Amino acid sequence: DDYIKSWEDNQPGDEALDTTKDPCQKVKCSRHKVCVAQGYQRAMCISRRKLEHRIKPLGPKAHGGCKPCHAAPVAAVCGSDGHTYSSLCKLEQQACLASKQLTVRCEGQCPCPTPHSPAGDGKQDLCTGQDLADLGDRLRDWFQLLRENAKQNGSGGLPASPATALERSVAATCKEAVGWMFARLDTSGDMFLEAAELGAINLDKYEVCIRAFFNSCDTSRDGRVSAPEWCFCFWREKPPCLRELEKIQIQEATKKRPGTFIPSCDEDGYYRRAQCEPGGAECWCVDQHGAELTGTRGHGSPDCGESRG
Repeated sequence: DDYIKSWEDNQPGDEALDTTKDPCQKVKCSRHKVCVAQGYQRAMCISRRKLEHRIKPLGPKAHGGCKPCHAAPVAAVCGSDGHTYSSLCKLEQQACLASKQLTVRCEGQCPCPTPHSPAGDGKQDLCTGQDLADLGDRLRDWFQLLRENAKQNGSGGLPASPATALERSVAATCKEAVGWMFARLDTSGDMFLEAAELGAINLDKYEVCIRAFFNSCDTSRDGRVSAPEWCFCFWREKPPCLRELEKIQIQEATKKRPGTFIPSCDEDGYYRRAQCEPGGAECWCVDQHGAELTGTRGHGSPDCGESRG
């Protein structure tokens, strides 16, 4: 697929023999090819990959110090770019040659198997309410970036306008980037996101709570996420105790309210049953939203197990 253009075809008369001119000056190669001068009369358009292979015999210095690999076959690995490499060394060499970061997605050939084991479910137990709330914020920011990039690239158009009243309501209540992402993921156009459609957000490696987050969106427990469920997932407020802690942190940063009572939160971001002043001088019982239960305030740790309102 390489092709050669003669300098004589482009320049009439004696100018064809002008050795001071680069024959590549008037040769335009396609996007993935570069022009290589053959003497002063011919120019060749050659693919960048082939050019790399031709340079290879010049030794490791030609690759900026990338280490060579043994020819003997070793254990294959699947790279984070979706390509199978005959060895870890080959993957590292390609990362060095291309000046990009590559990691091993799994051992063996691509694509990697998707784990569906009880061990994988155990990972979700590590995700607290605070983790899910924070992840929702990060995903929303990421969707916004994707939407802006798509706009710049001219591919940000949404599918046809929602037809039903429910769809119009969902589109109106969903934050722009969140609604935009739903439309991009809903390839079937049925206003539901199946597991395979959600799988397009391939962030498991970077966000260990991603599956737990999407499972929490599926409030109807039917194995798929509807448009209202998706919107609610990103609109939902953080748990009350966590929200109060964040408010206090902001106030303390601006030194507006020194000596503020700091509530005790459980791992899901709700109030612990027993709340105490600093030093434990006075304690009382509350419900999970922080409302004090009448008659529970006193000195020492109260028994809040039976004081639930």
